[in-house]
Amino acid sequence: MKSQIFFLFFLADICYGKDTYSGENISHPCDSLEDLDCIRDYFANSGQCTKISHKDGEVIEKDKNVAYMPLINATLYSSEVGCIFYGSSITAFYIDKDSNELVMSINFEGMNIFSPHGSLHISQRRKKPLVVEDTVNATYSGELTAIIPSTGLDGIKAASVSSYNTNAYPTIAVGPKISQSSDPVVSKTFEALLADVPTIVQELLLSKGPYFFYVFLQNYICDYGYEFTGKIFQ
Repeated sequence: MKSQIFFLFFLADICYGKDTYSGENISHPCDSLEDLDCIRDYFANSGQCTKISHKDGEVIEKDKNVAYMPLINATLYSSEVGCIFYGSSITAFYIDKDSNELVMSINFEGMNIFSPHGSLHISQRRKKPLVVEDTVNATYSGELTAIIPSTGLDGIKAASVSSYNTNAYPTIAVGPKISQSSDPVVSKTFEALLADVPTIVQELLLSKGPYFFYVFLQNYICDYGYEFTGKIFQ
């Protein structure tokens, strides 16, 4: 099932504080945003996930990820994916009683994703896509917010995830088969990427933001066994 994806893109520094949302229509399942055990219990009470923990800086291995870059008419399919989170913290965790939805925000100093097998599919008019495979590595930073209708598996799958980017020019590295290609189509595509990195980052986080959320949730909080790759059509 596809996640509903929304993206907010801002180029500003952000100060993150305590979860200050309060009022008659807001309830807090946990007294502290730092109480990860309480947050784990909240999700585990659905009976559909297993509590789990992970440390920042350690690699999380995933099978694959799909990311879209419409600006340059390209799609990146990655396998043997590694994810590493740095400086992660939960910055919001409350229930909107009007809608009965859970709001959960996670801030990251760094969200690193890398693969030795990044398959870049470049769309062409009246031709099959041109495919080139190389190493890929990128580190994003920002805050992810998920609106979750329920804590069961169906609610997790239906979560709407938005990405608030805080670095318009993150570290993005690709191997020489892409960055130094003699093929004019590949070369032109890479030049177009470098010419407008902020827009490319915005597009990448449309799929990678929700991907990072599900990877974090199911490795730091509670594992539902749900694999989200970022692919639009499953």
